[in-house]
Amino acid sequence: MLRLIKGIGAVMPWAVIAGLLFAAVFIQPQPAGESVQPPPIERRDRFYGLEVLEQGSILWAVGSDGKIVRSDDAGENWQVQQSGTRLNLQSIAAWDTERAVAVGNEGVVLVTEDGGETWEQVEAPRSEIFNKLVRVIARADGEAWAVGGMSAVFRSRDYGRTWERTVDEEDISWNGIAFVDDDRAWAVGEFGMLLHSTDGGNSWTEEMLDLESSLMAVRFRDNGHGVAVGLEGIVLYTSNGGEDWARLETDFEEHLFDVTWNGSKWLAVGEDGVVVRGEDDGNSTWVADRLDPDLREWHTTIAVNGDAIYISGATFGRLLGTEWQSFTDQAGERQ
Repeated sequence: MLRLIKGIGAVMPWAVIAGLLFAAVFIQPQPAGESVQPPPIERRDRFYGLEVLEQGSILWAVGSDGKIVRSDDAGENWQVQQSGTRLNLQSIAAWDTERAVAVGNEGVVLVTEDGGETWEQVEAPRSEIFNKLVRVIARADGEAWAVGGMSAVFRSRDYGRTWERTVDEEDISWNGIAFVDDDRAWAVGEFGMLLHSTDGGNSWTEEMLDLESSLMAVRFRDNGHGVAVGLEGIVLYTSNGGEDWARLETDFEEHLFDVTWNGSKWLAVGEDGVVVRGEDDGNSTWVADRLDPDLREWHTTIAVNGDAIYISGATFGRLLGTEWQSFTDQAGERQ
């Protein structure tokens, strides 16, 4: 009996090892339940660019790690689109529900012709020193303009597929661009720098305002009235298409990154959760409110569609009246 016990004791370790090897090779673990899919908009996401189409309820947003999301119902539901890049995307513009262009870090340019089902990376002029495109706009007949570092002012005439440089390279960053009409255009940049074109962007004239702060965005609501905003609460106003720019009085010093017109007032967003409102008379003081008393995040893009004001940045959502609705929270609740 003692000999039998000793024999079993000698065999047992090898039997255990054989059983473990069998389990590792032949037994596959089965999922205990359904896999949890992350929400399309996560709290860690940063959306630097936003496009709201006037044709309906189509929204696009682009941001960190090459993320692109689209909504076909004014932000109620979102779908993640595959961009094919992990570079931060800074801006997006669309001609219609199918054709759009996005730009970003390292000079990346993406285009889609099928509503974002597929995105294709295309070539754009490059600098040997630094490449970053921070703003893109779409115009009629497939024209697009993109601006950024190293004096990048690029034009496309074929829905973003090919690009040409229109300004000689130098160490200046252009942060925003807008057209007054078919011929007149303005670009704004660092240290109060301006670019002006009177021939549809074929040639540009550089100007410098008496400012130390950088200008970040510019918009025109018609062929005369426009606003440019920038760091340290800078707000510039023109009523003659940019021939003269006047600095307006403000009661804040937060950096401003984007501006738009909602049909009755100018609206701007920037750091620390501010939303700035101003009259279109060149005299009234612009006043800063906050999206939410507890919201102190930065925002880089603002767009208006009907009664809704869409704002993206460190947080992403819409403002309906005085109520801030976060798309991040909504997306999390639906999972």
